[in-house]
Order: sequence, then structure tokens, then C-alpha cells
Amino acid sequence: MDLSDVIDRNAAFAPDKVAIRFADAALTYAGLAQRIALAARALKSQLGVGLGDRVAILAANHPDYLVLLYACARLGALLVPLNWRLAVPEQVYILRDASVKVLVVEESLAAVCVPLAEALPEAHGVGLDFKPAGGTSLAELLAGASGDGRHARVDTSSPLLIVYTSGTTGRPKGAVLRQDALAANAAMSQHMHDMTADDHVLTVLPMFHVGGMNIQTTPALQLGATVTLLARFSPDATLDAIERDRPTLTVLVPATIQALLEHPRWEKA
Repeated sequence: MDLSDVIDRNAAFAPDKVAIRFADAALTYAGLAQRIALAARALKSQLGVGLGDRVAILAANHPDYLVLLYACARLGALLVPLNWRLAVPEQVYILRDASVKVLVVEESLAAVCVPLAEALPEAHGVGLDFKPAGGTSLAELLAGASGDGRHARVDTSSPLLIVYTSGTTGRPKGAVLRQDALAANAAMSQHMHDMTADDHVLTVLPMFHVGGMNIQTTPALQLGATVTLLARFSPDATLDAIERDRPTLTVLVPATIQALLEHPRWEKA
């Protein structure tokens, strides 16, 4: 068993329930499970991703961020989320330190591709929403998927995430989280927030932080709740989502709370 099996379970119980809302689209649990399986097959058959390999992502919040997380869980690979606020040399340092095999990058952040190719010529570039020079687009990668998208020696004790520290007093260091750490975190989050499958989580924090990814987002998906995902925080987009989607839970930090409190729409929100 690996962490992606809980998504398959939710898809079996409630295939038509919305798992993720993003922009103007909705992805059901059946659709999410299918895309995870397809991504795992594509990474394995097209790029040779397997046990212990690192798949980095440099992008704003996007449903495929989570697809790649669970696809890595199936393969025994590790997802390396990259902070898009860092300067390119800082991002390249992390990519080299993690020895990434694949970098999935959003077009607006593609400045890292050329220095990455120089630093790690063996790494594969995959464009989330475009086709990078010398690489492939995610759509093309998925279209070529074949074979099996599992690894026989993977279970919940396998490492899944490498999340880099801020490096306040030195170089950032990669903290490794196993699949069972995310499962335990989900159980604690569900208990702390009284979260059930009937909840609707609004995620506005960046998923390159564990706060954005693991305080409520992955716990909600593992439980079978619905997540509304914003690419980036803005007061207007957050208030729009609250009015439109009526979420029951969200995680904010002092800076985002202050931005909402000072917004002209707050009094009637």
C-alpha cells in the first residue's frame, strides 16, 4: 500500500465527488485517481523515474502539483517543491543539492531551465503549461504513458517529500518526509480541525511550504473532502472563493489575515 491508495479508495466510494476546484474547472475523485495513475505511468515509462528518484516542481499552486505528489508515492520517488520566490541561483542550488531527475516548471518561472541544463545536463525538463526548449510538455508526457505505474518495493515507509528549509543562517537543507509522516499528519489535522469528508478546504498558501500542502490540503484529499485551490493568495481572489464556494476550513497566516482585514470588502464578507 502507498499513499495514493487513499485517493483510489475515495474514487471508489464517491467517484463523482469534486476533489479539487481550480480556476473554472473541477476535478472529481475519479478524475484525480485516473490522472495520478496516468502521471505515474508516464514518469516511469517516458523518463525512467523510479525508487528514490527526485521530481522537482517549480510552479504556483495547481492541481497537477498534487497529482505529481501522489504519482511519486506510487513510484517510490520523492517530490521536491521549489519556492518560486527564490532567485534562480538559489533554485539551481536546491536542484543540484537534491540531484533531481525531473523538473516540472511553469512557463512564467522557466528562467531556471537554462542554468539547470548547465548544472544538471542529465535532468529532464517538463513544462507544466508549455514545451520548454530541449524538454517536453506535461501534456505530451502524459500522452506517451504506457506500462505499469507502480514499484513493487514501495509502501508507506517510503520517503515521499524533500522540503527545503529557509536557509536563514546558512544554505537551505532538505528535510525528508516519509509517506507515513503525511498519513500521521493527516490524522492529526483531521482531529485538530474536526475535519470530515463533508468539509470544503480553501487553500491559498503556497504548496512549496508544508503549511500550504500538509496542514489541510492533503489531509482533506486523504479523507475525501473537497479542496478549492488558488494559484496564489490575493485578498480579492480569497474573498471571491469564500463567497462562491463557501469553504468550511482554511489556513491563513498573519500577513494574509491582515490583508483581508484591511480590504474594503471585509466588512461585508
